[in-house]
This record gives sequence, C-alpha cells and structure tokens, in this order.
Amino acid sequence: MKKKNKEAILELALTQGLIPPFNHNDPETAIAVMEAVYRGGLRIFEFTNRSEDALEIFKRMVKHARKHLPDLVLGIGTIMNVRQAKAFHAAGAQFIVAPNLNKSVGQYCKKEKLFWCPGAATPSEIITAMEWGAALVKLFPAEVLGPVFIKALKGPCPWVKVMPSGGVTLDAENIRSWFAAGADCVAIGSNLFTKEIMAAKDYAALEERTRKMLNLIASIK
Repeated sequence: MKKKNKEAILELALTQGLIPPFNHNDPETAIAVMEAVYRGGLRIFEFTNRSEDALEIFKRMVKHARKHLPDLVLGIGTIMNVRQAKAFHAAGAQFIVAPNLNKSVGQYCKKEKLFWCPGAATPSEIITAMEWGAALVKLFPAEVLGPVFIKALKGPCPWVKVMPSGGVTLDAENIRSWFAAGADCVAIGSNLFTKEIMAAKDYAALEERTRKMLNLIASIK
C-alpha cells in the first residue's frame, strides 16, 4: 500500500470513477472483500466507521494492504468528528469520507494535507466544502437529488468535484445518467457488495463484478 498525497488520490478517484464504501464486523471478511475488489482492478477503497470495532478491523486491513496490496489507497468513511479523523488517520487512513460537513474535520485534514470528501446536499454546502479544503464532495443523499441536481449545479459551478452516493446502481443507464450530468466519481456500496455475494462469500463474483463496473465506467467517461 503506497502512500499518496491528496492530489494523487483525487486523480486516482477521478480516473477510476468509483469509490465503494464497505463495512463488515469480521476482519477476515473485510480483508477478503478488499482483496477481491483489488483483483478486479480497483485501487481505491473505503472502509466505513459503522461499528464499535471498526478501528481495530481497519488496523488489520491496513497491515494486510501494506504487505499484500501495494497499489491500494485505503481510506475511512463515516467520520463524523475530529476525534475519529485523528484515530483513523493514525491507524493508516489515506483519506477521509463523511456524510456530513464538519469544519473541524476539514481543518484537521487541511493541516495534515489529507484528502477529505465530506457530504453535502445544497450548492452552498458544496461550495463551502470546497472552500474549506475538500478535494471531492460526497453528494448525499444522491437518490433524493438526482442527476438533474448535478447538471444544474455544474452550470454556474463547473469547478466543483462531486461524487453521488445513494441511488447509484450497476445498471449501465443509471451510471451513464450520473456521469452525463457531470458526476466526477460515484459511490456504490450495497449494489456492489450484494447480500447474495456476501452470504455466499463469492469473492470471485465480486472480483468480476468490480472489473465489469470499472470497464463500464471507463467506457462512459
């Protein structure tokens, strides 16, 4: 797992066009999923802070990635405050994602030169996030706003970088609609890590699913 600066991480996110958020309370499963998407070609991966033992699981993922996944950029999502940001950054997180816009987290990430992707749902919030140092803004909840919101936003504000989260599926027309509207990257979680795949631990299917999604995004972008 190579360390990259925030500019290089942004370039990777925009090139691949996909940052998948994932969480699991079993470290072995989390590592297996991380390996599967890596084999499928993904080089940026977001584990989410949605369980009491997320930090310890994340530490194990970092240790594994450093040893076995040399090109992976591993970050943490659902970071709501500075305490969490500091803890996961110390554990090896190379980027921070959140569903909300927190100025203190932004200030910490700016000080540490850390890639920050906060959540926002209005033009004012999105522009404020960029002004506070966000490299990319998570448009959340995207299923409520829709692609038309991005198209309207990009008219007067073409410089903003947004990643819709929620409502993005693996359907080609759905993906095409987001990028055609001006999305710079998309977040796909449960539609990639389906209940069926996770229940069967079918990591080969997840690998192939990831590969197909990256190829689709590349063909659209």
